[in-house]
Amino acid sequence: MAREYHYLIAGLPDLLIDQDRKDFSLERLRAEMKDHLHPADYKQVEQLFLEFDNANFQNHIFNRNQQFNPDSTIPENYYAELDEHIGMFPSYIQEFYRYFKGGNEGDEDDDTKVYKSKVEKNPEVVFQEYFFSYMMGSGNYFISNWYGFLRDFNNVLTAINCRKQGIDVATQLVGEEELVDTLTRSQAADFGLKKEIGYLEQLLQIADMHDIMEREKRIDLLKWSKIDEIVTFDYFNIHAILAFLVKAIIVNRWLKLDAQIGSEMFKKMVNDLRESYSLPKEF
Repeated sequence: MAREYHYLIAGLPDLLIDQDRKDFSLERLRAEMKDHLHPADYKQVEQLFLEFDNANFQNHIFNRNQQFNPDSTIPENYYAELDEHIGMFPSYIQEFYRYFKGGNEGDEDDDTKVYKSKVEKNPEVVFQEYFFSYMMGSGNYFISNWYGFLRDFNNVLTAINCRKQGIDVATQLVGEEELVDTLTRSQAADFGLKKEIGYLEQLLQIADMHDIMEREKRIDLLKWSKIDEIVTFDYFNIHAILAFLVKAIIVNRWLKLDAQIGSEMFKKMVNDLRESYSLPKEF
């Protein structure tokens, strides 16, 4: 039976109020979770921060010259001697690194290989295949469902954008599932998936928007709705906490990108909590 965290979840609104949107900190949220969660549940929390490790790792091996993201789980100094420290990285990064360096060539029976793709994909796409396979196999209900949705959502959006720009879709999609095959082959405006994918019509409309910030905001709101859907019947367990943290990561990104939209998303996160818990009137 899943552990429940009535006190922690009931205190999240106060934690947000104390931080305010200007001082919002993922680092502080993460520290709170570490202090209050069972170690096994906190490991699930750390998985949500792997996206920052992904950014740092890809920045290093693909020479993107971007600033190191401190919200990652792996410290910056490990990259100075990557070969020496690679064993400290998550298993999917280790596996991709071996693939990237050519260590898996000719090893057809290697179970660490995620897909034997019919088309040649660039390393960035292959990396995503390793990552999503890892997350979807986490064994945690929320994480596996969220990242399964996110992979498919990203694939649909990628297919829409590739079609608009005349780019070969097959080389850009993550995975080899039936959805990928349909997105690759279909000539229909909705890829013949309107009935199967409830958000598709909205996503097609959003993709036509010219305002980049508004488009990104609408995309994140679609994701936000899915987060709520996954944890509809989860109130005090780790799944509810993970859902909150995914929203917090979205809010954090917007606070850095656009102060106004970030503030709106922050308020939305608080309002979501207000539906379940009483907040001080002065907020």
